[in-house]
Amino acid sequence: MLAVRGTYDGKTIRVLPTEKLPKVTREVPVAIIFLEDLADVQRRQLQTEAAQWMRALRAKMPPLGMSLRDMIEEGRER
Repeated sequence: MLAVRGTYDGKTIRVLPTEKLPKVTREVPVAIIFLEDLADVQRRQLQTEAAQWMRALRAKMPPLGMSLRDMIEEGRER
């Protein structure tokens, strides 16, 4: 296995100045995978599930028959 150290700036991969590129005899397709922190993935999943749950509950409720502005004004009067 050949390893060449390089830098990635978000657009291209460049070889470090101290590394020499080997002679290319054939091409091999590769994939670069950036792993996410598992805690971030789990947090995002929980947020997605919570949003889906709230949307499902909201869809089950019938409309209240008054605007948000009217509800605010009624709350102020109480």
